[in-house]
Amino acid sequence: MEPSNENSKNESKYWKSLRAYHNDPSVNEEKAREFAKDVTGGFDVDSMSPINRKQFLALVSASAAFAAAGCTNYRDKGEIVPYTQKPEEITLGVANHYASTFVENGQEYGILIKTREGRPIKIDGNPDHPVNKGKISAKGQASILNLYDPERLKDPMLVESGILSKSSWKEIDTQIIAALTAAVKEGKEIAVVSHTVTSPTAKKVFSDFAAKYPTAKFYSYELFNDLNRRSAWTKSTGSSLFPLIKWNEAKIILTLESDILGYEGNVPEQTRMFAENRNVDKTKNFNRLYSADGTMSSTAMNADYRLKVRPDQQLEFVLALINEFKPTGKISLKEFAAKYSVDTTILTQLVKDLSDNKGKSIVHAGNGLPESVHIAVNVLNDVLGNSALYNNKQSSVDHSVITAKSEWESLVSRMKSGNVGVVVHFDSNPVYHLAQDFGYADGLKKVKSVVSLTESQNESSEGSQFVLPINHEFESWGDHKTRTGIFSLQQPVISPLYNSRQKESMLLSWSLGTAESYSDDLYHTYLMNRWEKEVYPAMKMSVDFKTFWYSSLHDGVVVFNETAQSIPSVKSDALSLVNSVSSSNDFVLYLHDN
Repeated sequence: MEPSNENSKNESKYWKSLRAYHNDPSVNEEKAREFAKDVTGGFDVDSMSPINRKQFLALVSASAAFAAAGCTNYRDKGEIVPYTQKPEEITLGVANHYASTFVENGQEYGILIKTREGRPIKIDGNPDHPVNKGKISAKGQASILNLYDPERLKDPMLVESGILSKSSWKEIDTQIIAALTAAVKEGKEIAVVSHTVTSPTAKKVFSDFAAKYPTAKFYSYELFNDLNRRSAWTKSTGSSLFPLIKWNEAKIILTLESDILGYEGNVPEQTRMFAENRNVDKTKNFNRLYSADGTMSSTAMNADYRLKVRPDQQLEFVLALINEFKPTGKISLKEFAAKYSVDTTILTQLVKDLSDNKGKSIVHAGNGLPESVHIAVNVLNDVLGNSALYNNKQSSVDHSVITAKSEWESLVSRMKSGNVGVVVHFDSNPVYHLAQDFGYADGLKKVKSVVSLTESQNESSEGSQFVLPINHEFESWGDHKTRTGIFSLQQPVISPLYNSRQKESMLLSWSLGTAESYSDDLYHTYLMNRWEKEVYPAMKMSVDFKTFWYSSLHDGVVVFNETAQSIPSVKSDALSLVNSVSSSNDFVLYLHDN
């Protein structure tokens, strides 16, 4: 019920109590006083602290924040210190670029490392390098992450009673040199296990090490390699080096379980060459890509036509294609299509394209396919005249040979019998990479001294007595040569972030026989001396060596005239080397790097 007072019509319809609702006079009196009666008794309001409630709450909040921050495990990131004397080559806010080299899958290509105030921040391809011409792979771009990896080893470590403890370089070098010397005196093998060697100077370091320690033997491996392709080429032609392919001149490309755009071979170069003929504005030169595989890959996803052919069916597929152009009496393409339910429309178009583009097409088998498939592919390319796409101006260069299975088995046998005194893991992880059937990890336990040169701890370092941190590639010097006519240089763009050393420098100091022989510029000086005595004279330059050296570092690459290895033709009876065709309905395990 509404109150009868006339003034209530103009007042708010919201009330806090019944007294307010009924317009009790006492309500107005309470509104006029801030404090209730007698509430201020006992103290003087005017003498109270000048800090009001908001200021008090702000101070309490700030105190709580400081207390919480003081109790946390905050990592000091250092302090920003201005230049007292600015380096001449640095302009604040302007990035510097340094040419260097990146190695991937045993292949090298040029890179540009972008730095700001001395810290590398981005990796791109070197447009002046004749191999990749500015292109780069995902692995190359991501390699900078390893430089700042917090899991990197920061100091040399010594394993005592199964416990990893920090040690000094002098103490460790002294013990390793003593172990190497003892192994030679006892006639025990010194096994150095590395990946593929692409540096001629590093190869010379190995030679000097073997000269100092005659019982040293070197083993190299790659988790994913092209041994089957090389072996097939040797049996097909008698030559050991598979020729380079001019992908940019191929009108038709057929890949068989081969990811040329993903991880096989020199990916930046292959991608660049392939993309040259994928310009939509130049349709006359547009190439066509066929992919026959049982697994999905970058190449399969970019293919114009894709055929689902399992790895164990590839040999029959290639033999059927050969039969189309050179009757062999083996399985026909129609029989193959019916047997494995392959799209005949695509097969018909493939045969037509290969026939219309003889000498301008290429068939390429993946590294994981067996030797027999590669032999058959060599024959098919020969029948089609595709040897015209082999690069006769350049050829591959090998500085080390992938160790055969029998040699690994022999090494493990000697390790278990106690005939191996020292094992050096030269930036490698064979315990993880090699098949367990070899028993490498068990053999390692029988070796007295195991040395692991690595950026971070891994499976092989767990069984080592000496775990030594190595420089990142961007902290290291080096040179690389994987094909004729091209030298690629590698230079450090930042000083070592931790108490690490370049791996080649360690072998050099051990070769010199004393711990005091090491210096930070040991390998740099060694590299320059080799170039001055061996590389520079062969170039017949009109400038002095220093000028030549710094110019080469600036460009990151040296291009010169060098005779390539001749490319032999495929033997007429090469197809007889192919094993009999067998197929099954079982599962096929196909490993690849992706």
